[in-house]
This record gives sequence, C-alpha cells and structure tokens, in this order.
Amino acid sequence: MNILKLLADLAATPTDFHQAASRRATIASLGKVGAKTLAAALPLGLAALPAQARDTRTILDSLQLATRLEQLQNALYSRALTAGPGFFPADASFRSSIVKMQAHQQQHVALLTRVITTSNGDVPTLPNYDFTGSKNNTQAALFPNVFSNFDEFLRLAQLLEDTSVRAYKGAVEFLVQDNYILQTALQLHSTEARHAARIRTMRRLRGAVVKPWPSPTDADITVAGKTAVVYATEHATTQLLPAPINTPIQFQLLPIGSGANLLTQSVPEAFDEPLAAADVEALLGLFTY
Repeated sequence: MNILKLLADLAATPTDFHQAASRRATIASLGKVGAKTLAAALPLGLAALPAQARDTRTILDSLQLATRLEQLQNALYSRALTAGPGFFPADASFRSSIVKMQAHQQQHVALLTRVITTSNGDVPTLPNYDFTGSKNNTQAALFPNVFSNFDEFLRLAQLLEDTSVRAYKGAVEFLVQDNYILQTALQLHSTEARHAARIRTMRRLRGAVVKPWPSPTDADITVAGKTAVVYATEHATTQLLPAPINTPIQFQLLPIGSGANLLTQSVPEAFDEPLAAADVEALLGLFTY
C-alpha cells in the first residue's frame, strides 16, 4: 500500500474521518473496489507486477472474511460458556474474561453485519462448527478435549485470537480507500489484540510458557501442516512485508528503560506481521464442515 497516504489518512481529524455522505452511499460499491484502486495504493513498482502476483480482493471480500472469523470466535466462546461443571477454574476471573470476550465478539459480528448489509452485500451464513478439528468425526481431532479441558480450550482460543490480530492487519491495505471502514477495522483489531494478550496471560497464570504477545520463547502449541500457519510468518526481530514483496525490515534492539525495567527483545516481538487472507481461510476451514 502507499504507506505515506495511509499515515496521512490516519492523521486526519475526527471531523475529516466521519465526513459527508451516508454509509449506504459511501460503501455501496465496496464489491467494486478491486484491482484498479488497489494498484493505485501499491508502493512504487509493485503496481506493475502481473495481476496473478498480488491479491486484488475488494473491501467487501475483506469484511466478509473478518465476519467469518468473528463468527467463529463468538461460537467458540459461546459454547465454552455452556460447558459442563468443572470446566472453568475456581478463580471466577477466568470465566468473567471469557464472558466479556464473547460479548465483544457478538458485538463485532453485529457491527460487521450492519456494514455489509448497508452496502447490500451478502453476510456470510453460519456454517457447522467443530472445534475439535475433526470435521464431524471424519478425521483425527486437533483439540479432542476443547470443551472438557480448560487449558486445551485456551490453546485454541490463543490460536484464533492471534489469527484475528494478524488477519485485521493483513486487511488494512484493502480498506485504505474508505476512512470509515479503515477506522472501524483498526478499532476491532485493537480489541482482538487485547483479547489475545488476556488469553495468553490466562495461560501463563496456569503455568504455560508464553508471553502476552507472540514470541519465539513461547512453547509451541501448533500442529504442523494445520495450525502452524498462524505463526509461520511471525518474526521476532523483523517486520516482514507481505507477498509478493517479502522484504524483511530489521528492527534495531533499542533499549527502553533501565535496570530491571530494561526492554529490548520485547519491543520488536510486539510487532505482528499481517496474515494473508488465504492463510486465514485455511485456518477457518479446520473448524467448519
């Protein structure tokens, strides 16, 4: 994307951000924002790449994918809240956190649904979910005890929340043509980031080796060829630009603070790389049938 234009847009005043035209008028053509407008927003030289070398999804495509991901998370938390006795730890803060996150996911689904329907787009229908990953017992389960073992549930929740954070970041370049949609997506992104940090903190309180953000020191919770995609392109000391550029930008380990409060590695670790829509689709497919 044209990063200078994006930064200029984000620096706009609140009045500029919410100006003129109704939502219906502004996003009625979401499904038409594709190759031509995307090419205009690409960095110098990238627009000349063959069409098959870049993703030309529309704003509507991105909103529909975000809705499917939010629906998945909402279903996960909703089902966890109806799990049998003894599923949640005795500490009531664990359950209350899931209650709040489920409420947020429900609100996110409602917001995205309203935006899509206002543009006369099709809201994704709810599929059948199988959070064990067995696709209705037709293959080996990835999380066989997801609703009977709280720690296994938290591992899946972490994977989905981390996916959501990276998915919203990956969608930014396709939303830059509409300030209202861009601002909305960034607000949803920040909420998902807080969810991810809370899930990770809950896991750490229960003895897991994990930081509040993705780190190479985290204990691996992925399944090769299945959920490993969530962290496959997540880097600790570089920010990797998305395909087809694939250029790593090295972070300097600048010290922040001093003494016991000195931070170095934690700073670049906290920068998430975007996750391509195709990878998000693959993960969604693991838990639907």
